[in-house]
Amino acid sequence: MYSLTMKVLFLSMLTIAPIIGSASEGFLSKPSVLKSTLIPGWGEHSYQAHNRGYVFNGIEAALWIFAGFASSSAKSHENDLYYFATTYGQITNPQKKSDVFLDRVSKYESMDAYNEQMLRNRQWDRVYSADFGYYWNWESDEKREEYFDIKTERYLWRQRLTYTFGAIALNHLVSTMDALFLKRHNTTMTVQPDLTDGSAGFRIALTF
Repeated sequence: MYSLTMKVLFLSMLTIAPIIGSASEGFLSKPSVLKSTLIPGWGEHSYQAHNRGYVFNGIEAALWIFAGFASSSAKSHENDLYYFATTYGQITNPQKKSDVFLDRVSKYESMDAYNEQMLRNRQWDRVYSADFGYYWNWESDEKREEYFDIKTERYLWRQRLTYTFGAIALNHLVSTMDALFLKRHNTTMTVQPDLTDGSAGFRIALTF
């Protein structure tokens, strides 16, 4: 889960970095844009667009709150999953088993029943051995089905957490683009005559 989260955040930074660093000005000359990259809405507040800033602030806060809830729910279901696997499925150290194994045990009442099916299918590479700690035997079909439901809920909460981090990255990106828009929108150009002895011209000044 931690690795997946880091990948999402890393990809978001790869997406945002060209936006704030592609121009020749660099990061330091775009403080308002960088603010929105770090905290959505911060750049909008610096341009006095407070209503827009509050929208991005609120979205960011709501997403992080939901991410915390999703992470907690996924962890809770994971603990229940391991408890059911150990108590009712006679599975040793389920926390050290792969998700593939934990999924397969939810579909067969025992290791022997599973292995028989694999042998009938001639899928010898999928056969498990009790000698390597892959034995299981469910107390009843009801417990196995409860385990299956818990496993499904854990998967769904993990997916929700992944999508939430994607939404957080998107919120940072959209706020950065919005800050860029505000910066360009607030750019003013002043043209002044420049008269000197023997020459005449104009002086153009850009204000950001």
